Amino acid sequence: MSDERAQSLSEPIPPTPSTLLANRTAVIQKYPLRRPMSWRHSLVPRPLLHRLFPLLSPSSSDTPSASFYRLYQFFVIDWTVQFRNELEYFWTRSQPDWALSALPDPYPNNKPKAGSATDTDEALQYAIMAGLCCIMEKAYNRLIMRGLPRDAPPVVDDFEELQARPKHPESVPAWAEAVVPLSELMDVPDSEGNVPTDEDADEDFLRFGVRVATPHWVFV
Repeated sequence: MSDERAQSLSEPIPPTPSTLLANRTAVIQKYPLRRPMSWRHSLVPRPLLHRLFPLLSPSSSDTPSASFYRLYQFFVIDWTVQFRNELEYFWTRSQPDWALSALPDPYPNNKPKAGSATDTDEALQYAIMAGLCCIMEKAYNRLIMRGLPRDAPPVVDDFEELQARPKHPESVPAWAEAVVPLSELMDVPDSEGNVPTDEDADEDFLRFGVRVATPHWVFV
């Protein structure tokens, strides 16, 4: 597949933090708690024929990037329930292309960096996404090291057998490890407008220059 073709199939980048924080309701309305499978799908535009005859065309499958971008939006607006739901949903996708290390770089060509207001907002977005990858690694490896792999069945009949399997920890994608910290510390408030102190801020996000509270990442 050519680079141009691969780029055309990339998931659209979600709104920047300032846009999300200015209108939290828009995210809540777009991703209602009920019927999540109605919005858990790729946002890549479908071919014209599929759009003309939607009932005769298969629905768009979900992608790791689409799920990750939803997780990012739920985190920024501090929507704990949906954040936890999406974090666990990503975990249950055990196909190779859903490995955390395989998560595509949101900005493969032009890396965001502070400058204009728009550039600074995109740089904050990129830093948040890098911090989220660290949170995902922590959440998933907690379960893996306890003997619960990502391909575990919904109902476990023999937990000892699961624990005896070789363990394959998740790892942060290379692009996230390479994200340059923001030149100045930037705040992401919670749903009530509060920002944690440096002592209480999450260390995984502080590493990238983002001061924000630790999300509720423990599940199962």
